[in-house]
Amino acid sequence: MPFVIVPDEPKAMGISDKEGNSVHRIFVYKSQVDDVIKALRRKQYTPKPFSYNKAQWEKEDQERKSNEIELQNATKALMRSGLDAFQQIFAALMHMKVVRAYIDGVLRFGIPPKFYIGLVIPKPKADRLILNEMSDALADVNLKDMYGEKADAADAEDYWPFVCVHLTSPNFDHATKE
Repeated sequence: MPFVIVPDEPKAMGISDKEGNSVHRIFVYKSQVDDVIKALRRKQYTPKPFSYNKAQWEKEDQERKSNEIELQNATKALMRSGLDAFQQIFAALMHMKVVRAYIDGVLRFGIPPKFYIGLVIPKPKADRLILNEMSDALADVNLKDMYGEKADAADAEDYWPFVCVHLTSPNFDHATKE
């Protein structure tokens, strides 16, 4: 273009998006800005005039730095409150599970309760094996056939010679019909 001052211009700035649009820089005299903008628009470019103001840039740079610090502080505060909330909710969930195991144990095995509450963390996909081994170890010899998973016995729920409460979070379905 005849309006460009520097012969090696326009220069790609290395900024582009996924659609292939990119940012380029050219230098022109102030008196020629309007003519260059019109010529670029005819070639279907989107030109924007820019004039450098060091004081304005320094002010924006200070704002950017203060915004980054504020963002870091807000992120840390959010992480702390999220961690605190998770700890409280997890403790409440564990208490709920222990109370449920105690009540199920009393209902199934009677009062006074003579049982232990334990936590078993199986390896992935090993929970069925552990349940069967615990059933073999804890079941009365005469009653072994009545214990097992609901899929085995076509029952409504699993029945073991012990109380088994999985440590999963409650699933609440808040779907509304419209």
